Amino acid sequence: MRILFTILLLVSLSMKSHAQEVDNTSKFIFVGYPERIQVLDSLINTAHFFALNKVDYQEAFQKAINAGAQSDSLIQKLATRFFNDLAYGNRIPKLQYEGTKFNLNTYDVPALVNSYTTQNTLATLPTYFLSNSVEVATILDSLHYYQDSAHLNKDKVALLVKAANEFRWLSAIKRNNRIILVNIPNAQLNAYDSNKLIMSMRVVVGKSWSQTTTLSSLVKRVVLNPYWHVPGSIIKNEMIPKFKNDQTYFSKHNYTVIDGAGKAVDLSTVDASGYSTSNFPFSIRQGTGANNSLGLLKIEFDSPSAIYLHDSPQKSLFKNASRFNSHGCVRLEKPVDVGKWLLQDDTKEIDKFDFKNPGKYSKPQYVKVNIPTQVIIWYTLVDFDSEGVLKFYKNIYNKK
Repeated sequence: MRILFTILLLVSLSMKSHAQEVDNTSKFIFVGYPERIQVLDSLINTAHFFALNKVDYQEAFQKAINAGAQSDSLIQKLATRFFNDLAYGNRIPKLQYEGTKFNLNTYDVPALVNSYTTQNTLATLPTYFLSNSVEVATILDSLHYYQDSAHLNKDKVALLVKAANEFRWLSAIKRNNRIILVNIPNAQLNAYDSNKLIMSMRVVVGKSWSQTTTLSSLVKRVVLNPYWHVPGSIIKNEMIPKFKNDQTYFSKHNYTVIDGAGKAVDLSTVDASGYSTSNFPFSIRQGTGANNSLGLLKIEFDSPSAIYLHDSPQKSLFKNASRFNSHGCVRLEKPVDVGKWLLQDDTKEIDKFDFKNPGKYSKPQYVKVNIPTQVIIWYTLVDFDSEGVLKFYKNIYNKK
């Protein structure tokens, strides 16, 4: 962050060298105070150091300067826009499903602009926002390195600019929310409560051809000992061919075949040769237990692609550096830890559940999550590893 703070210091010194006594009775905070306008102009012209683009502000700034009686209000509006972008980012992550839309009201940006301007400290307002996000400060420090002509890397600059603005959004909403955050490219989960990191763990996410979709949603309930209702695509593409080759396939793997009336089908009466991927009329449900594909715990939330966070019987996959093995759901390395955190106001059901002997239970147990907790699954190629080190991750889904 040294380069950025040097810039802010120089701007601040320039401001102080032109400082004059503030007239608190004036309705204007810029007009009549050329040194304040100079400070704002200097900040806009160094916007690239903040992962912003000065072109986005310069035309509006010049129009405001030349607007006569409207100049002050227009300059304030422009300043608020600039600092709003510093607070929340000039873009938010593109999520395929926004079941939760966050209110970006963490900061009262107009009031901050007014206060810092009238105190002749506007040059330090960017530092205030940076002080609230170590991630953004670290990303900007890396950005300055790659912006330097000696290390110029346009591809990494573009990734860092995007990441800085998206992490601004994340930083703002983390301050007042409980969030489970999953980043697909680094297959990592972090849980936060009011900006405090509660836990981190590895996850397994979707393959390149069965991708995990990005979303924001509200956690609804924890399911202990869940059934797995098999998605139609898996039935069609994977299970029916196996069933045609082996009529005992479903019974071997604890699957129940269910007809349109919701009743279990006696497989001895089903002629596998009479069905294909285009005319199989049944749904499939896997029974509960340690070998269930969802494991012993599932976390449910609204998702148009029917994905969950869940346990997995394939524990060895979490040891892999590359963890893109699921059909789209997110498998958790430490599912019980997540479940207990979600249910911390009422842990009775999860505490008494015997995870070592799940065979004693025949049906799922549903426990409502009462503490509002959001799930965000996003896709950023710039993120931090478990040690907090900034890294660039492979674009596994080839997203633009």
